[in-house]
Amino acid sequence: MGKGARTVHAEQSDIIDQAIGWHVRLADADEHGWADFIAWLEASPAHATAYDAIAKDDRLIDGKHFPAPMPAAGNDNSPGRLRWSWLIAGTAAAAMGVAMLAPSLIAPRSSLYVVATRAGERRTVALQPGTSIELSGGTVLRLDRANPRVATLDHGEALFHVSHDAAHPFTMTVGSMTIRDLGTVFNVARDGKGLTIAVAEGSVLFQPGSKARRLGAGDALAVRDDGRDVIASKIAPNLVGGWRTGTLSFDNKKVGDVIAALKRLYGFKLDLDSGLSERPFTGMVRFTGVADRDVPHLAEMIGATWRRDGERWILSDGASAPR
Repeated sequence: MGKGARTVHAEQSDIIDQAIGWHVRLADADEHGWADFIAWLEASPAHATAYDAIAKDDRLIDGKHFPAPMPAAGNDNSPGRLRWSWLIAGTAAAAMGVAMLAPSLIAPRSSLYVVATRAGERRTVALQPGTSIELSGGTVLRLDRANPRVATLDHGEALFHVSHDAAHPFTMTVGSMTIRDLGTVFNVARDGKGLTIAVAEGSVLFQPGSKARRLGAGDALAVRDDGRDVIASKIAPNLVGGWRTGTLSFDNKKVGDVIAALKRLYGFKLDLDSGLSERPFTGMVRFTGVADRDVPHLAEMIGATWRRDGERWILSDGASAPR
């Protein structure tokens, strides 16, 4: 193998290692982690291609595909050590499997691709006539050029406009959950803790199968990432996807979650002092995307004070006057 070929091979291996690392870390990533991930994706088309392949084959690092580790006598059998053993074993197996396929992972022939937006950025993707997806800020979506009727939302929020095709229903996955379109406009958001679905037009099936739930216009549903604690609610159809017009509705959300949504949607540099993050908030707020207007307005609504440190805003719990 010539020097040039060895260099290319080393670069491919390094990208694969990075993709595996991101796939492992994203399970517990916060908004800063997701921002770093999006920046890595956008740095090179090869990054997105490698990550697509790793995500598609994530069964390689799923613990259920590996036997439970058998500790030797005298070894530390603590849950933490066993958990790390499983993680290392899974990652190593994925690395070996992917390394064998390295040329195909980097090849431009792959039909899978990633569409991502930074915090504060928006983007619209047209898949086929009558079907398009509007991505809000801080969103990572996986699509397939060979099959425009499937999508996977890794993180963030998107509004789907889907033309109905009974023979080829549009299907999207969010973690372990599935949403099947029945000809509709619907919004899906995922924040690492759970997901929410809201339907503006038509209907969708959540978890198609024996336990399927049908959601029609004005129906909304919130569920944990593990599929538990499903909570159904109602929403005015014209408010679905309200992030596009700056109208956001929160129902008993923690202030910390509200702030995270604003940072993702508008790229605001916002921090909370201790004690305020867990405070519940319910209400509908109209935002302009201009921090000078929106942050003081939000602070007033949640009963907080605010101050500025350059471009950074700090919200505090207290009755002192704003400065």
